[in-house]
Amino acid sequence: MLRFAIRNLLKTKLFGLLNVTGLAVGMAASVLILLWVQNELSFDSYHAKSARTYPIISHNQVNKEETWHWSTTPLPLAELARRLPEVETITRLSKPFWNGLTMKIGDQLIQEPKVACVDENWFSVFDYALVDGNLTDFNRNMRSIALTESKATKLFGSAKAVGQLVRIDTLDYVVRAVFKDNPVSSSFQYDCLIPLSAHLSNPDTYKNENNWNNFNYETYVVLRPGADAKKVSKKLTQIVQVAKPDEKTKKPDTSITLELEALTDMHFDTVDRYGSEQGDRRTVYIFFGLALAILLMACINYVNLTTARASVRAKEVGVKKIIGAGHSQLFAQFMLESILMCAVALGIALVCTYSFLSVFNSLTNKSFSIHFGNPSLWVVLVGTILTAIVLTGIYPAVLLSSFQPVRAIRGLNVLGSTNSLFRKSLVVVQFTISIAFLIAMLVVYYQIKFIRTTKLGYDRDHILSLTIPWGVQPKVDPQVMKSKLLQHSSIKEATIASQNIVEIKSAHSGSLDWDGRPADFQPTVGQISVEPSYQNVFNLKMAEGRWFAENNTADEHNVVLNEAAVRKFKLHKPVVGQRFHFQGSKGVVLGVVRDFHFKSLHEEISPLVMFNNPGWRSGIYVKIVPGKEADAIKAIQQIWTELVPSRPLEYTFLDETFDRLYKTEARTATLFNAFALVAVLISCLGLFGLATFTAEMRTKEIGIRKVLGASVMSLMTLLSTDFLKLVLIAMLVAIPVGYYFMNSWLQSFAYKINLSWWLFALAGLLAVVIALLTISFQSAKAALMNPVKSLRNE
Repeated sequence: MLRFAIRNLLKTKLFGLLNVTGLAVGMAASVLILLWVQNELSFDSYHAKSARTYPIISHNQVNKEETWHWSTTPLPLAELARRLPEVETITRLSKPFWNGLTMKIGDQLIQEPKVACVDENWFSVFDYALVDGNLTDFNRNMRSIALTESKATKLFGSAKAVGQLVRIDTLDYVVRAVFKDNPVSSSFQYDCLIPLSAHLSNPDTYKNENNWNNFNYETYVVLRPGADAKKVSKKLTQIVQVAKPDEKTKKPDTSITLELEALTDMHFDTVDRYGSEQGDRRTVYIFFGLALAILLMACINYVNLTTARASVRAKEVGVKKIIGAGHSQLFAQFMLESILMCAVALGIALVCTYSFLSVFNSLTNKSFSIHFGNPSLWVVLVGTILTAIVLTGIYPAVLLSSFQPVRAIRGLNVLGSTNSLFRKSLVVVQFTISIAFLIAMLVVYYQIKFIRTTKLGYDRDHILSLTIPWGVQPKVDPQVMKSKLLQHSSIKEATIASQNIVEIKSAHSGSLDWDGRPADFQPTVGQISVEPSYQNVFNLKMAEGRWFAENNTADEHNVVLNEAAVRKFKLHKPVVGQRFHFQGSKGVVLGVVRDFHFKSLHEEISPLVMFNNPGWRSGIYVKIVPGKEADAIKAIQQIWTELVPSRPLEYTFLDETFDRLYKTEARTATLFNAFALVAVLISCLGLFGLATFTAEMRTKEIGIRKVLGASVMSLMTLLSTDFLKLVLIAMLVAIPVGYYFMNSWLQSFAYKINLSWWLFALAGLLAVVIALLTISFQSAKAALMNPVKSLRNE
């Protein structure tokens, strides 16, 4: 039976090649996508205690309308939480190095962004695979460092780095442990870990941190088996509400609640963890559907070509039935052919997967690898091939094994119209999916283009930002650095501010007051400290009033609001000159700046208060003369080395910061588009195969038509019309489907494109053109064939 299966596959080389190619490409794409999906859904589940480990989430209700959600808690919470009988252990993590940790190795200064401080029991809760050293030494010695294998190799040339010295500020730290790189399914992507005790060893730091008002610590609880997470959440809430009473009433602060969140849900929550990349369940489900759709389309190709050629094999089936072959035997033979085809395709797919893995890793910003000892890989591979076998094997095997032997041998129609209708329906399904993908590609492209070209309300071209670290700011006056920068001809302007205008994260609620404010109205506002030169550097436009004036100390108590704040606060006209208290300063509204986007376009422009307090500012924003970027950066480096020799220079252009706001969307769009093109390619392979077979079956008809005077164009039209009708039907189905899903996707953006009719028309036109190009070769070849030769062959 196996010999017959192999012989039948080799007998029809073209159709066999099309089947194998389509299946292999579909499987390779599906395997890559499913690797990513499986990784996203398994985040943080590899830890032995993951099922009983819970991060504590803080919910702070700042007013009737808004609640802030934090991934952090106060430092003292852990000591009290340990006393709860349901708690087995508790550990903490802190990221106090906002600008990264500056390390000195030998004479080289290194800025390490992925660094955290952890409790001594951190490694008893979370699993790390050691490469060198031991964790006992790390926990016992306060001046210790643990590094990832790749980071140790980069810093010291070898993963065997235990005993190496690293200077932080004026103290020497010793590398005590080196562990394997964090898995791609880990939320804890830190290359450098330091004991929390080292961070808290400074008395001033400990005094500032050890209070219930500073929420700076990610706290993780391991519950005892059988403990109820909801009940523990209530107990933790009671602890923090009693320990942090309301400032006015001195009663427990009921605005604060704590919640235990499952560790495996942490990757998908919407809580900002400052640098940790969060996932999106909706995107995961979309890509899972994309993988299934691609695999389905590849299987449709096989089914269509196999059933289309069923009439060719009808006599073979009839003869076998007459000599005694049973239905089950024939069914088994055709299933074996399908299994053999899928196995060959999977082998080719694995080669393709391995070949394109580096490209896929670049697109996803992950480090996937093909290790056959990895159980997750086998889940994906076995699931893929079983799905392919079921989709490609059952229907063709049932159809081919059900032929009536007498009709088959006599050459009568054994298929009927039902099979033809089924095959056409599959083509419609294929192109419906393809056109829906084309619509999605166009919508995503134009939305990303809209984001990159929309007017933000400020200038960001040729502007770079650099920040004076808080630790050295008392010794380095930002104004002195700004003055030195402005002495260079390559630098046009410079200003100092507390936040990057591209993404102002700082928010405040509680100290705002103005005439006519309802007593219970405490809105959340964005806040940024700016100086008089800020308006000119970013070219902000005033709606009314004026900006902060130079050398005017009174303006340090006044504010400038954006238009969204005026609307939110319902300030009466005229706004300028009204009393406005903010952050303890009692001043007035100097002016109203026109709304500009200071966050992602996913969010609507919200209220913003701009104030003039020099103590808040440490970021310097430098506008460079176009074409003199290299000279400006060289000058900035010289000035930085002169004023801040203990820290390496770190700078970012605002365009880069803006692009990072949408890096997830851009990466997802690129990934989606790549696999959508694969889906379209698979559809074309199937259509090409069907066109080839149709042309072969109609060779005699074409010859007779040519003899009777039919032109080449009329014959090409005849052969193409049936397929184009199917594409047009698919377009009618795909347009509402594409509209529904893309309209849903666009709802995540506060500012978005309109789904105009021409987008769908363009997608349909592309599908028609692609279909025509696919079938035109075979149509032209058949139409140009010598009719004498074709009729003689018949």
